[in-house]
Amino acid sequence: MHAGLIKSTLLFYVPFMTETRHEFVSIAANTPSAARQHNRRIIIQALRRYGGLSRAELSRITGLTPQAIANIISALTTDGLVREAGRRKSSRGQPPITIELSGDGGFALGLRIDATSFNIVAVSLTGEVLSRDHGTVEVHDGRIFDLISDVFATATQGLSGTRCFGIGIVTPGPFGTTWPGQPSPGSIAILQQEAAVTKGLSRLGTDVYIGNDAYAAAIGEKLYGAAKDLRDFFYLYVGEGVGGGLVIDGESYRGTGGNSGEAGHLIVDLNGKPCYCGNRGCLGQYLSLETFRALGKEKWLSQAVPALRTAISSIENLLDPEAIILGGSADPALLRSLIEMLGSLEPSVRQDHTNRLRLSELGEESPAFGASALPLYEK
Repeated sequence: MHAGLIKSTLLFYVPFMTETRHEFVSIAANTPSAARQHNRRIIIQALRRYGGLSRAELSRITGLTPQAIANIISALTTDGLVREAGRRKSSRGQPPITIELSGDGGFALGLRIDATSFNIVAVSLTGEVLSRDHGTVEVHDGRIFDLISDVFATATQGLSGTRCFGIGIVTPGPFGTTWPGQPSPGSIAILQQEAAVTKGLSRLGTDVYIGNDAYAAAIGEKLYGAAKDLRDFFYLYVGEGVGGGLVIDGESYRGTGGNSGEAGHLIVDLNGKPCYCGNRGCLGQYLSLETFRALGKEKWLSQAVPALRTAISSIENLLDPEAIILGGSADPALLRSLIEMLGSLEPSVRQDHTNRLRLSELGEESPAFGASALPLYEK
């Protein structure tokens, strides 16, 4: 991998538990490269869960052929992601060699950043948090790269002797779409320009992966938070704007243009407030932090509660998820107040009317944790 390489990663797959014979299922991919990346991910996730497995066990759990396992383990070993941990004791035959993650082999960083604030985490291969930081964003345009460089230097201080696999940077979407009138709340236009990011962050000397903050938040909750036990869920992101991340059968779904989950533009009132997208009554006009600051807490809650109640039933009727996770950069206490005021939810296709809505366990760090996974799985 070359230092400063920019990877556009608006889609990130997560292995999932199933009731079929394989715990981590290998799926067909459109290209050999996509298949290789996916298979690397499910192997790393299996090793993360169990701590150490033989090649035969990896084959059984993932459904990959022994030859595929051998090839991927060889590549992961070369990359420093896994290692052989010796042979197990066995009463019969040749004892199998255990493969495990190289917990001390390196780390990856995840950065969530918008026009007002940032969170960054450094995470080891085994999921240990090595450092974390947060702060405000008071610069824009090209100076944002100076801020990111400073944040990167602070997060990696004390980790200079350890390999950095890269940094995932996630920011508000949508990507590749120009809304009428104005950009999405909290977005930083220059971070959505690949050529500018390539040039501006080449100074980091490591691979850089760009993605959508709401997608990454869903991945963070799947790997580390409130969605660890879920296969199908929708993450509703409340920040400067409102976004979402959709996970189906454990796989993050991006849509045709990489912009699925734009829940902020789910229409909850046909005759409601005009939105910068050109429509009226979009959820983001009632639920965003931009609106919160304009209205104050009490008035915001009075409008956000019915809008969110309508949105939840709409999302459930469309997708029938196991649960909806509510999180984002909003204060968790504010989100708890919102949930408490929701009371009984509107009817939907959900047969089980309990546990329909969960509060994020990671808060504003969800996207950063999801972003930290990108360098480990997208090579």
